[in-house]
Amino acid sequence: MMYFLRSSIMYISESSPLALTLYATAFVTIFMYFKMLICGNQAPKLYYKDSTLAQYLLKRCTILTEPYVPTFWATNSHLQTILAALLPWPSVDFSREYFMMKDKGMVALDWAMSKPWILNKTSPVLLIIPGLTGGAESMAGVCQMASIRGYRCVVFNKRGHGGTRLSTPKLQSFGDPSDLRQCVKYIRMRYPKASIVGLGSSAGSGLLVSYLGEFGSSAYLKAGVLISPGYDAAELFSNTIQKPYEYILLYSLKRLLSKHLHALSDVIHPHQALQANSLTEFEDAVYNKMYGYETMDHYWDKNNPMRDVDDVSIPVMCINSIDDPICKKKNIPFELFEIYPNFLLAATHKGGHCGFFTGSIPHSWADKVAVEYLDAVLDFMKTSNCKSMSVSINNNNIS
Repeated sequence: MMYFLRSSIMYISESSPLALTLYATAFVTIFMYFKMLICGNQAPKLYYKDSTLAQYLLKRCTILTEPYVPTFWATNSHLQTILAALLPWPSVDFSREYFMMKDKGMVALDWAMSKPWILNKTSPVLLIIPGLTGGAESMAGVCQMASIRGYRCVVFNKRGHGGTRLSTPKLQSFGDPSDLRQCVKYIRMRYPKASIVGLGSSAGSGLLVSYLGEFGSSAYLKAGVLISPGYDAAELFSNTIQKPYEYILLYSLKRLLSKHLHALSDVIHPHQALQANSLTEFEDAVYNKMYGYETMDHYWDKNNPMRDVDDVSIPVMCINSIDDPICKKKNIPFELFEIYPNFLLAATHKGGHCGFFTGSIPHSWADKVAVEYLDAVLDFMKTSNCKSMSVSINNNNIS
């Protein structure tokens, strides 16, 4: 064994820098794999306030009590995060519907095309909100999984996102749910017999929880899932995102903005936005200026996803990874989940940001958890309604 190691070291030392890099990468991968085998995999740590719903969910969603096993060659948080952007998305056909807002602004709804015999008028609708600049293709994985389980999936594209043009000089700010509200009402009118549930990814989760908090019991959604939420966006944008990731996010925002500069040049600070060195500077030059807020503190008072969290009235599950390099552990308000009975947090030890890949051929563990959770909540509500009807009938018979 010692001879083998000595020979290997001598061979590596004589190799090229590229070979050294490959050997080092292979060594780290093998080391992490055996470390994972020795230390074992961990089930997600759950934070929640005990309730009848929570007990039902834990009994029904067995995946939440089983170990999350990250892809053995991608246990690193940065690799998980990068794979979320680089891995090819599943092939899902979408049918686009343009929807005009009251102010003549335009958003796009991308409906995942499912086999016609799977869906009916009562099939639940899954409303999906992508990340910061993402579109329907970036959510194809969860669309594919949910469609197989009988959901009618639709992806909400904000103004100017997903390849849509701007029909008015306005982009949707970080936590403004007014456009989403109009779309939810439209979906409810189109499928009056169907339950509507929501899923937000990264920044999309911020918009979803903003909507749920602002409209409370009249949100018209039955349940929600937030994947890699950042919670307090003001703190997240100003203090915690690692610089390489902030620059990547900033680049994607500038690239999006450049497509609409002609339409927005009179309502924003174009030069300041394109020269911004931080997300806060970009938000100030674009959204703070566009919406007419006096300061960034005023802007976040109106756009922070957590501003109305007390008023969220439906079951919501959050999925976070403790090693997330963007929405870090210190951003997670663990105490919230022990106070509010509607909230449940599944915190994994690994998974990166919107990664959560498992299997030798990576696929999303979080997508599977999300669909199983939504299934369980809808089943719980059906069971509860049936019991309530039964009690009502029995009481009427007694009387």
